[in-house]
Amino acid sequence: AILDMKDMFFMVSLDDKDNPQFAFTWVGVKYTFNQPPQGYKHSPTIAHNALVKLLVTVKKPPEICIYQYIDDILIGGSDKESVRETAQTIWHLLTNHGLQVIPPECRPLHPAWWTPSKCQGPAQEVQFLGSLCVSGVVAVPDDTLMEIEKGCLPQNKKELQQLQQLIGTLGYWRKHVPGFSVIAHPLFDLLRKNKLWDWTPTHAEAIRTLKDEQVINQRLGPLNPADP
Repeated sequence: AILDMKDMFFMVSLDDKDNPQFAFTWVGVKYTFNQPPQGYKHSPTIAHNALVKLLVTVKKPPEICIYQYIDDILIGGSDKESVRETAQTIWHLLTNHGLQVIPPECRPLHPAWWTPSKCQGPAQEVQFLGSLCVSGVVAVPDDTLMEIEKGCLPQNKKELQQLQQLIGTLGYWRKHVPGFSVIAHPLFDLLRKNKLWDWTPTHAEAIRTLKDEQVINQRLGPLNPADP
């Protein structure tokens, strides 16, 4: 099951002694942030740690695992009802502390603690941090594979940006491509500053191999199936 926080950065209060560090002036008037601004590089860490302190207090069955990254929460386990109850417990804990999980406009259409727009499951298949979690394995979503496959090859140096975008997407899923850095080396070399444009069949072959490997290794699971 998945729980997704709403505007997590703006629900964590800064200490009064830290407010002067976030002061700014607008039209001659001085203001300061009371919550970590999104542009502050440590805001994700502050928000993540604040949520950790709440989640460690959750009482749950030992077989249930809670994974968290900043404001995204994944509840995993082998028993559907235990996952549901733990997700409900977390939802109540967060809302009792004034944190928002569900957009108010969704509440009349769904149970008080659940909505498809911000929550998923309990189910055998959920999407977490862009990855598809399916029955204990992590998979590249089908729509992502389609997007990668549609990525066009650059025709000249002016189109290097689209090559950078394609390599960036492929690089995000590099765990699904054995030997990614070796295969992609000719492409990275082409992107070097002041490098002369010289697109060859080697570059086209590298792109094709990377795309094919993504499909072949779309799903990855633990070496030991019993591992979480």
